Amino acid sequence: MIGDELAAALPRMRAMAESLMRDTVRVERVTGEVDELTGEAVRTVVYEGKAKLQNQNQYESRPESGGHTYVEQRSLVHFPVGSFQMENGDLCTFIESAAPFVAGQQFRLTGRAPYRTLETAYRVYADQIVG
Repeated sequence: MIGDELAAALPRMRAMAESLMRDTVRVERVTGEVDELTGEAVRTVVYEGKAKLQNQNQYESRPESGGHTYVEQRSLVHFPVGSFQMENGDLCTFIESAAPFVAGQQFRLTGRAPYRTLETAYRVYADQIVG
């Protein structure tokens, strides 16, 4: 049966997908607390490890906020299945990357991982302010 064969192959397919994740990221989540000294929102690290940036389709929006227009670009970040449970608004920073100019970039994850039964990677939309 096709479903049984696919389920049996899933661990190998997930390992193959993970082998393409050559970048290292840190994902932080705002805890809801405020640092008394700095007045900034407190963040906690929820994941540090492998990932891959995908930017197949350029998608920009020009929202206006406070009288300022800015450009927002949407990408996808791939994470290993089971690596962590992301939340809307998590901040993903690329620490190291196999691609030039990616290390140091930050993306805001949108939504939760699109969990599917036969997922080979968590593919999560990520927004970035680029101008």
